[in-house]
Amino acid sequence: MPDSLLRPGVRHNLGGMKHIAVTRPPLPKLPMQGGCHCGAVRYAVTAKPKAVNACHCDDCKRLSGGPFGLFLHVAKDALDISGGARDTFRRTGGSGNRINIERCAACGTRMWHLPEVAPDLVILCAGTLDDSTWAIATSHIWTEYAAADAVALEDALVVESFQTTRPALWARFSEIYPAGTEGGPA
Repeated sequence: MPDSLLRPGVRHNLGGMKHIAVTRPPLPKLPMQGGCHCGAVRYAVTAKPKAVNACHCDDCKRLSGGPFGLFLHVAKDALDISGGARDTFRRTGGSGNRINIERCAACGTRMWHLPEVAPDLVILCAGTLDDSTWAIATSHIWTEYAAADAVALEDALVVESFQTTRPALWARFSEIYPAGTEGGPA
């Protein structure tokens, strides 16, 4: 990791993530349903996601209240939203890019991120799916900030910082879940 990315007073996981062997569950059938805690905002994902990504940056840890954020990358036109008003929180991410974070206006559940640099992409919070049991990260980013006990599956792409592009994350997802194999990995 370049010294310019090391921050004083922050423990960095420079030893790398542990890799474990686990059989991945199959992708669920479409559409995938989800919503906020109170039920006011509902959605359906109508196309196969592009990725299931775990982000270990400080922002995602704070926003999720956990050791990382887990997200589905979904084409914007594959997200059908129904009901409920949403509030938007606009911020600059660790990448330096602006992002809009949409939450349910009634209960405050963080639903998804809308990156300005990728207007056709929705970064959906995996915990808002009605069934998120299948959502195991196919990629991990900003892993130098990962918890000491963080693990990744053997086939997952693991990236320090964000020294890659979203298409690299999408390519790994497609390798793990090739086209036409809905219902399970290859």
